[in-house]
Amino acid sequence: MAALITGAAAWVAGDRNPGRIRSDLLEGVTRLDEEATTPVRPEGVPAGTWRRMSRLARMAMALGAELLQDRPDIDRETLAVVWGSGIGEVVPTSRFLVRLFTEGPDLASPLNFQNSVYNAPPGHLSIALGLKGLSETVAAGGATGLTALMRGLDILKLGRAPAVLVIAGDDQNPVVAHAHQLGRTKAPIGEAVAAVLLERVGIGVAVEVLTGVQPGDMSPVFARQAQLPDEPPIQEVPGAVIPEQVLGISMSMGLALVVAASAGGGVVVDQEGDSALTARISR
Repeated sequence: MAALITGAAAWVAGDRNPGRIRSDLLEGVTRLDEEATTPVRPEGVPAGTWRRMSRLARMAMALGAELLQDRPDIDRETLAVVWGSGIGEVVPTSRFLVRLFTEGPDLASPLNFQNSVYNAPPGHLSIALGLKGLSETVAAGGATGLTALMRGLDILKLGRAPAVLVIAGDDQNPVVAHAHQLGRTKAPIGEAVAAVLLERVGIGVAVEVLTGVQPGDMSPVFARQAQLPDEPPIQEVPGAVIPEQVLGISMSMGLALVVAASAGGGVVVDQEGDSALTARISR
């Protein structure tokens, strides 16, 4: 089913190899300064809530608040939220486990445990922004970004919500970097957190998600070519822009590439082993 992207924003890490992708192909994507990689607390989000959130959750919160701040017409009672993350809250999880094994269960941090679950970021988001509609969390390895987008489109198609906020992301941290090192990943490590607002009607760009690799005759085509740790070989997409060369590799970067394509149209291919999804964005 095709729907409309009526709002889009993304955070990605700073240039890993600047100049490989033309800047006009990454319009709408904000690069985080490597010396200040946490966004500013959005207006209306309580300081106490912000302090209790992980860095990944803060990036998701900042994007969600950004897309909703200029849309008072969006009913927060019915707005659905889909959150996607390939690896989830690795930092709070590792902190909790380290204290659990080194200091014992009595001194393990309840806050780190609370933030360790996959759906912690959308939970914080819903509480802070007063969202009371359907909420779902998905994880699909290297295809997490487009899987979250596809699920958002499914919710619209089924009539379960009039609008859907889709957010997907994985952050860069020492635990993830070590995993990539052990897995001998042949690409620089990056991060990406992105959000799109989906609606049936309005002012925006059309988007659809198809199964398989189906770029058609649209361009540009963004398609990851480097393998993730323990991932079998993925299908080569001839003539595609290789995003990990400039963004660094990240499991959920497919949605950030959708944000980039929404500025002028294009195609994003996400793969997880021998399965693939294709998002086609047209103005």
